[in-house]
Amino acid sequence: MPTIIPPGVHVTVNESSKSLSQMLSDGEIDAIIGTHLPDSRRTNNDVVRLFPNFHQVEREYYQRTGIFPIMHLVAIKRDVYEANPFIAKSLYQAFETSKNAALVRMRNYSALRYMLPWMTDELDELDEVFGEDPWAYGLESNRANLEEEIRFLVQQGMLKAPMRIEDVIHPGRIKRQRGALRVSLGLRLLACANPQSAPQRAATAPC
Repeated sequence: MPTIIPPGVHVTVNESSKSLSQMLSDGEIDAIIGTHLPDSRRTNNDVVRLFPNFHQVEREYYQRTGIFPIMHLVAIKRDVYEANPFIAKSLYQAFETSKNAALVRMRNYSALRYMLPWMTDELDELDEVFGEDPWAYGLESNRANLEEEIRFLVQQGMLKAPMRIEDVIHPGRIKRQRGALRVSLGLRLLACANPQSAPQRAATAPC
């Protein structure tokens, strides 16, 4: 997929020998959005979180909107799916089984899974806010996330017009039985803003 830069957005490549963390500390850039906290946060008192109370802000946002941002999206190449249509359901079930095993291990209080002193309290909060499945897979469980993502893509000029979720990912049949999510997916091809830009599109399932 090509990189799509929205109108009015200018990209400057960091060609210096400095890290973004150092540039932030030196005042050469105003902010960083990334997966890790900049090292300069520990060495420069002027480098702070944009939302100091981010835990409360994020919790309230989820409770207000029902949106828990998706971490990753699993994609299958069209030719692979068409040659092996069973692969979508098999992959889904494999990820679901793996996730459930991780949740069980995480709740083993005899030996904490992670080095978090108040982990048991955090797990209680997890249950209180998200219920039994904080990282729910499947289309319906992620519909609010996907619809909001499409709204943002249109707003930022990456899509020409809004799209129905059903035009991107076929919902198939979804039902819950004894707490386990069983899915029969019929996947459609991912639609792109510019069909000519993606000669080999992918069928996708949200995770």
